[in-house]
Amino acid sequence: MQRVKEFWNWFEKNHDSYSSFNKRYTFNREEAEELLLASLTKALQKYSKGLFAEISSDDEKQELIITAQGNKEFFADAYALVESAPSIGSWEFLALKPAIGLDFNFKMADVTINPDEILFMPLEADEYPDDVAIRLYHKSYTQEEGATRNAVIVGLYAALNMFLGEKSTTLDFQYIDFDDMPHPKEQTFPFSELKDYIAYKKGQRANAGLEFPTEDIKLSEGKIGKLPQLLVLNRAMKYYEFTEKFPYMLHMTLDIKNISENALPTGNTDEIYEIEDIVYQGIFKAKKGHFIATETYNGKRNIYYYADLKETVESTLELLDNEYETCTVTTKVEFDPFWVLCEQYLEL
Repeated sequence: MQRVKEFWNWFEKNHDSYSSFNKRYTFNREEAEELLLASLTKALQKYSKGLFAEISSDDEKQELIITAQGNKEFFADAYALVESAPSIGSWEFLALKPAIGLDFNFKMADVTINPDEILFMPLEADEYPDDVAIRLYHKSYTQEEGATRNAVIVGLYAALNMFLGEKSTTLDFQYIDFDDMPHPKEQTFPFSELKDYIAYKKGQRANAGLEFPTEDIKLSEGKIGKLPQLLVLNRAMKYYEFTEKFPYMLHMTLDIKNISENALPTGNTDEIYEIEDIVYQGIFKAKKGHFIATETYNGKRNIYYYADLKETVESTLELLDNEYETCTVTTKVEFDPFWVLCEQYLEL
């Protein structure tokens, strides 16, 4: 929280320099971005190294957009910063680039990006029927590595950001690739219909619209090196759409004292199950969050949940004993509204 306060204190002292930014620096935008936005970004990255700033302002409306430039690892930082923003004049603060629609036409190097010239084709895979996967077509795209190809790809991602917003562009797709003009037999659609296609595809999933879907528990055994790894996964959470309602991740580690030669729990495991049940009842059964996974490996059991409030986690943990004979319990709670920290378990 200290770094959050430091950034907003800095912005309160310096925000006048950014007022009416677009008008004041129309004829010297490059220099303004180099000097002023560099200073803003430097102050911002003292809080989080993965965040950047964009300014949109005029006499009536002034916006500071905190963007992670599509790096979902830093989305939570952007949200936490904006959530703590003070009231500063006519400024509005936004976490991640918002959708602005289809009213754009810009150049990326020598390539013009116009929404009317972009097509998309849905891609389907029998193994992953619920994935949102597309191919984007643009006449300037080339298979040859080089500046033109890179400019088209960067430009098409920028177009996605403008039409869908940074959050949707980053989180809604499982796969995107690119090509020039489609083969005559390929069924393509105008870029303007992409938002509707995403909504349709997400709506076809088994748990679409369910805030509390029935758990779908999968047991998985594997090895890391020579030691066995046991996973218990809740597969109902794979495409979960209400992550922002349950943004607090509980990571609980049980350091188990009695283990076998394979470093798995042995002997009396009643305490371990008791701990798990307390957390399960206090979060999932109380409809205040969701079970994600447990991982047992190398003498430890890691347990992951997401909850609606930090207080929910804290009140649940208060039900645990201070000490256990068979294990040592450590916990960590993190703000993670897009469930990035548990992504490896959600994709299995």
